Amino acid sequence: MANDTSPTDTDAPEQRRMTSDPERIREWAEARDAVPVRVRDSDDHGHSFARRDELGEGHEEYSWEEFERRFDDEDYVFVYHEDEPTGEGLGFFEIVERERAFERADLGRDELEDSLRRGETVTTEIVETQVVETEVVERDTIESEVIDTELVERDIVDSERRSREVVETEFVGDDTIVVIVDETRLETIEEIERYIVESRVVDVDIERDREMERDDIETDIELESVQRSILESDVVRSSVAPDEVLEREVIRSQRTEGDAVRSELIERRTVEEERDERLEIRYVLEESELVESEVVSSELLEGEIIDVEEYGSMDAGGAAAASGGAVGGEATASTAGEAGTGPTDETAAPAVELSHADQGKDVVDESGQQIGMVAEVEGQTAYVDPEPGLTDRLKARMDWGGHGDDDYPVDAAQIAAIRDDAVVIRSE
Repeated sequence: MANDTSPTDTDAPEQRRMTSDPERIREWAEARDAVPVRVRDSDDHGHSFARRDELGEGHEEYSWEEFERRFDDEDYVFVYHEDEPTGEGLGFFEIVERERAFERADLGRDELEDSLRRGETVTTEIVETQVVETEVVERDTIESEVIDTELVERDIVDSERRSREVVETEFVGDDTIVVIVDETRLETIEEIERYIVESRVVDVDIERDREMERDDIETDIELESVQRSILESDVVRSSVAPDEVLEREVIRSQRTEGDAVRSELIERRTVEEERDERLEIRYVLEESELVESEVVSSELLEGEIIDVEEYGSMDAGGAAAASGGAVGGEATASTAGEAGTGPTDETAAPAVELSHADQGKDVVDESGQQIGMVAEVEGQTAYVDPEPGLTDRLKARMDWGGHGDDDYPVDAAQIAAIRDDAVVIRSE
């Protein structure tokens, strides 16, 4: 069992001693406040020394009596340096088998054997037959940073409208209407993104583990370790299995100046985004019609009396003709009925047929009086909105909504005619 915490200049041959005297060994140990211990899970005999203030779970302390007995029974030799205690460890020492110590010493075997048997401390040069080092376990903390990224592709593969609400309508010209609507959409998107990642070691934790025969310590980080650290970090958005990605060898890495590693990888992902949009929709009016007119005020600006002959005299017959047969109109209508020129109960006009194209049309009675608008058509029933606004007319034309609670139903049998611009209700 060996220990070496002394400076390198204490390895001079003239300072290396060898003894099998238990009292000399105890004197050396007590000068350094050390006690004999057995090192658990050791690869050799496990006998060693440790300072009292450095005893740990891997040490099992035992008495000097037991140490002397084991030292003699197992025929050990104590090899050490005769340097003064410095308070920084125990210095170099070894507990080795006698035969191995003889093989390494430069003195003759018989001379060395006699000196040790007499309890003497022998100064000799030890010939090292192997380089015994402490195995080093290096734990590197790798820091990765995205230094460049490029969105190569972004395709919307599905889009679903969740809601739509009319916010505002406005005339921006004589024949142009602007409608502002708020929409919520759910979109499924496929993306391909390229990353350039730079990684470097920002911290090194070295743990001394067990003895081994090796001349150098490997400290360079492996490229696979860098790639694994990238996949396990939050650099990429996808949840991936690092082992599967590394097995496919799809990440390219190379060392750069300053012990850094630069890696290139491409990520393909499918994401779902909920998007709120405000849209401005412009409509151009192709035609318009008067749906209602009311005189709200009248003011005489100028007037005069003109000659009657300019427009002819207005007698009773002429007045009747000008009024469209208002005088005696009832008799005329009766006569027309008797002559067979008007509809009778036996020859009633056929019922009309409603369609969605009638939505948004004005509803008037047979005298032409405005009474509402067709908000929705369901089968052969028209739902009439008695007080429609501009937004209501647009919704009806675009088939964006149904009818309201205040709308009243009108069956096709109650409709006298359907014109291009209006639905005429029969007068009862």
